[in-house]
Amino acid sequence: MEIEISAVGNTMAYDKTKLTVPAGALVHLKLKNPATMATLPHNWALVAPGTQAKVAAEGLAKAPDAGYIVEGPNVLAYTPLAPPGGNSEVTFTAPAAGNYPYICTVPGHYMQMKGTLTVTP
Repeated sequence: MEIEISAVGNTMAYDKTKLTVPAGALVHLKLKNPATMATLPHNWALVAPGTQAKVAAEGLAKAPDAGYIVEGPNVLAYTPLAPPGGNSEVTFTAPAAGNYPYICTVPGHYMQMKGTLTVTP
């Protein structure tokens, strides 16, 4: 299953705040970053429900070289950083049915750059 999502220009927002996939599907997600400002790299991280702030805070401690991601049980899938004008992608198996938040973990972005992945049975 192919999904494309994009940042919106030079903002901290995704163009889609709702995505839907079936449980167990092999998902290939492509993140486009059309930003022109060097200060706006983005990523896409699928996280366990209720862990957005924790995942974002852990990411703050990581340098850009680590993509502002700390791998662990709360991070279900993520893209590397997409630089301004660039793309990034990830392939993952959809988790069990439910609603899962996705965020950008770049410092200062997650409160505005977020959405929900609905996984259907």
